[in-house]
Amino acid sequence: MRLKLPKRFKLSVPTRKVGAQPTAVGSVLSARKKLTERFKLKVPARKVVLLPDSHFFCRSVPVAVAATPAEVAAQVELALEGLAPFPLGQMYHGHFWRPGSRNAFVFAAYRKRFPSEQVETWADAEAVLPNFASMLNAKIEDSTTLLLWSEKSITAIHWERANDAPVCVLVRDLPPEPTAEDRATLRDALLRDSGAAVHVIESNAAPILESGKADDDFVFHCDCADSVFTREQLDELDARDKVELAARRRARRRDLILWRVLLGCVAAILLSITLELVLISGGVWQKARLIRVEKQEPWVNKIRLAKNLAVQIEELSTKRMRPFEMISIVSEKLPASVIFTSATVTNLYTLDIQAQAATSADVDAYRSALNTVPLFEKVEFPSKDSRVQNGLTTFRLVVTFRPEAFKIAPQP
Repeated sequence: MRLKLPKRFKLSVPTRKVGAQPTAVGSVLSARKKLTERFKLKVPARKVVLLPDSHFFCRSVPVAVAATPAEVAAQVELALEGLAPFPLGQMYHGHFWRPGSRNAFVFAAYRKRFPSEQVETWADAEAVLPNFASMLNAKIEDSTTLLLWSEKSITAIHWERANDAPVCVLVRDLPPEPTAEDRATLRDALLRDSGAAVHVIESNAAPILESGKADDDFVFHCDCADSVFTREQLDELDARDKVELAARRRARRRDLILWRVLLGCVAAILLSITLELVLISGGVWQKARLIRVEKQEPWVNKIRLAKNLAVQIEELSTKRMRPFEMISIVSEKLPASVIFTSATVTNLYTLDIQAQAATSADVDAYRSALNTVPLFEKVEFPSKDSRVQNGLTTFRLVVTFRPEAFKIAPQP
């Protein structure tokens, strides 16, 4: 079911006409087209201004094979200073170069050939370049000439190698009312002057900007070939003032950084909200768990008590206490002055003894001797139970035996 918007909510954007004169050509990205068709809204397309080919002179200049894009740009400017009849500051120029190529293709035009009113319209354009420059990155074969027809001229772009820059670009104006014979003659002359081409491609339609594979791709299409440029390549082709372009690139990088920072902040906020919700839900779960534990604690205590009683009953029914064995083992290290006054077996493996010694030194010696016996798990002399009375030292001794101690001890 589709909902139609009332007429007062429909938006419209003025369209631009494309003709033989310098115009801006472009189209929206595929995603934007789908949104446009679905919601009946028009989204402004990216704007690229294509200038007449006849306004520019072109040259192929040699560059270093291992040069960087910045070094190529510097070599191009040096070459233009020697080739052009005007100072570099009085020209609009650009160049095309592929990494690893030995040549760069340079084009330039005198600035006064473009009225100030026309230059003002370039401010919101993504790039400004001659019409033929939009096809310099076309996918072609070796020894290929591409002919671009327009209403007033014909342009020939000739490549010797497919992976290199073009060798030459020639532009010829058509007569006011050209006949088929005039076109054929001009075509043959261009093919002869541009070089012997094995492959000839002709396009009767002006290149148009289409959507690329990514937002930073610029795809120019004519009826015979496609030419794809990245943002960096299109910046090199841009013929506008280089200082202004550098400022635009800095502003673009700044906007990109700000946009990424904004996205990072939004992501951090969403992550914080998510973590807060997780903590809240975890707190609710923990509280509910503690309530369940508190409710079950009396039952757990009863179960634990029943288990302990069962263990004790089992031990009493299957095992017996060995007080004499315990006293015998403890007495092996007994000094002559130490006398046991009482002995109590508290469980299967613990013996509690009350004793007297003539001196405290004998108590210390006895303690040291008992600590060396491997049958004892723990030997304790509680200090609160030690005292001296009538010249005798009374003390308490608690010995915990290991379970295997009675396997070694002799049985009664």
